[in-house]
Amino acid sequence: MNANKGLTLNGLSGKNLLLILVNIGMLITSIYLTKHFYQVNFPTGFGSADSLCSGTGFWSCNKATTSAFGSFFNIPTSFFGIVISVFVLIGGIFPSEKFERTNKFLSLINAIGCIILLAYSLIALSGLCQFCTLYYVLSFISFFLFYKFSGLNFGIEPKYLGVMFVVVLIPSIFLNSYYAGKEATKKNLSNQYIKQFEGLNTIGDPIIPSKYNLTNNDYSSAKIKLVVFSDFQCPFCQVVSDQMHELIQEFPNDISIQYMFYPLDASCNKNIKGRFHESACAAAYLAACDQSKFAQIHDFIFKHQKDLNSENLKKWEKDFGLNGCFNNENLKAIVKSNIDTGEQYKVKSTPTIIINGKKIEGTIPTIHLKSIIRSLL
Repeated sequence: MNANKGLTLNGLSGKNLLLILVNIGMLITSIYLTKHFYQVNFPTGFGSADSLCSGTGFWSCNKATTSAFGSFFNIPTSFFGIVISVFVLIGGIFPSEKFERTNKFLSLINAIGCIILLAYSLIALSGLCQFCTLYYVLSFISFFLFYKFSGLNFGIEPKYLGVMFVVVLIPSIFLNSYYAGKEATKKNLSNQYIKQFEGLNTIGDPIIPSKYNLTNNDYSSAKIKLVVFSDFQCPFCQVVSDQMHELIQEFPNDISIQYMFYPLDASCNKNIKGRFHESACAAAYLAACDQSKFAQIHDFIFKHQKDLNSENLKKWEKDFGLNGCFNNENLKAIVKSNIDTGEQYKVKSTPTIIINGKKIEGTIPTIHLKSIIRSLL
């Protein structure tokens, strides 16, 4: 054994320790992504998949998770990251030349796979997964350590690859079976949601339509017409806001979403007893202040919901180049008109969503909401 040529053959040297730490990071990231895969595909309740990794913009793990490369044969792609990082970790702790040659080869294959997935995300998905990107970076570091500090040739040791094959095969069979069972349960639950939705009374379109739309599609001619009664200070309305963006991404040409201001604040909503959300009315006035900027302001307020107060609202008004939003009688009349429209649907709380004239109170998991929309299409 020529220890001088090896990355892992000199015990816990600085370079080997760095390799171990990097692969611990890869392992933790892969476990998190695997957990997220099942949360997204099989949510246990509304918001169950909303985590550090979720999102609807450029940085969104959901895009990657639900993409064609998110899994292979119903096995999350991140599972293979778990296997590779575990093997490199074992090789770093219990080194041998043959093990290092094999792990050097695996690190090369892993790095190439990361480049392919990175290119696919940027080109096909127009975005990146936060934690996937972290895994890519750690994988490149791991490969660089082998390339720079291991003088051993790339090799394939049959014994180690045989063990790896078994380690991959047995969990894969279990994961495939687990996925199939979950998929059957999800399909059954989605069918229940669809059946319940079909049984709802049809109230129809708003008598007084909102001037504020989250899409550019014409509401009257859209196949899927949504009306969202929402409050900028309502935590679940913030989640529904993200949910609406996911629907727009998946059904861009079929969906139109009217936004109805329904602040749970007695200062503008006579149906509310007490100032439950004390900044909700003012937030509605700001969002309504410029119809052309509504979608932008809508997203901004929900993104900064925790900072919602009178002082910040005045600051945001200036930041958006607006003025006179909070004492404008026309804006107050628009918000009141939306609140009055809530009486048509007997709105009692937010969020309340109207889909093609049928009312859904509260929230349901996005995956089942999408099933309802697909059934309508």
